[in-house]
Amino acid sequence: SLAGNSDQKSRWLPGLVSGDTLATVALAEQGGGWMPEDWTLACGATITGTKEIVEFGEHADLFVVGLAGGRFGVVERNATGVEIQRVESADRTRRIARVSFEATPIELLEEGGTQAAERVRDVGLVLISADAFGGAAKLVDMSVEYAKTREQFGVTIGHFQGLKHQLANMAVEIEPTRALYWYAAHALDHVPDESARCAAIAKSHITERFQQVARDATEAHGGIGYTWEGDTQIWFKRAMFDRVFMGTPRVHQNRAADLADW
Repeated sequence: SLAGNSDQKSRWLPGLVSGDTLATVALAEQGGGWMPEDWTLACGATITGTKEIVEFGEHADLFVVGLAGGRFGVVERNATGVEIQRVESADRTRRIARVSFEATPIELLEEGGTQAAERVRDVGLVLISADAFGGAAKLVDMSVEYAKTREQFGVTIGHFQGLKHQLANMAVEIEPTRALYWYAAHALDHVPDESARCAAIAKSHITERFQQVARDATEAHGGIGYTWEGDTQIWFKRAMFDRVFMGTPRVHQNRAADLADW
C-alpha cells in the first residue's frame, strides 16, 4: 500500500490480504546490490535483466521489482519473458530463486517514489533483525536444555564450569540486542527521522550476534551439533543467511555511520 495508484491497489491488495495471491520482492542484483541506490534495471514498458536471491520466487504470483532510481514495478508471474530458476541456499528452510526478465511487461508503481523503496528496505531490515534475535534465543534455550540432559563422566555436562561460562556468554551476546530491534520497530512508526539508521544498526549487529551464538551452540552440543541429525545445523545455516540477506553487516555499519554524519 506504500506505492501504486488506487486502481493498482484495488486489483492487487485484496488478493494479497486474503492470501489468494502471493507476492515477493525482487531487489538484489548480481554483486549484492540490495539498496535502492544500487538497483540498475531500467524501466520502460518492459524490463530486461536479472534479480538474485528472491525469496519464494518459485511460488510467487507477483514480483515487486526494484528499478533504477529507487522505484518499484510489478511483474506478474505469467508475463512474457519471465524465467524462474531455483537456487540452492545454505538455509534449506527458505526457497530462493533467480528471476530473469527478457522484454517483460511491467507496471510501474508511480506513487510513493523512492520513499516507498526506502520504507520497504527498512521494514525488511527490522524483520530480519527480529528473525535473527529469535533464532539466537532459540539456540540458547536448546543449548541449556541439552546441557541439562547430556551426560558425560557420570554427570550432566551442565555441571562443567567451562560449558556454564559458554552458555552465559551466549545469553550475554544476544539479550542486550532485544532493545535494538524493539526500538528499530518503534522508530518505523514513531521516530521516522531515526528509522533508517536504527534499522541498519539492528540488522548489522543482531545478525552478527546470531552467527556467533550459532557457532557457540554448535560447540555446546558437541559432535551431534555438527550433524544433520541435530537441529543446531538448521539454525546455524539460518544465521549465515540472515547475515548476508539484504546486505552484510559491513554494508549497514557504513550506512549507519553515514546516516549519523560520522
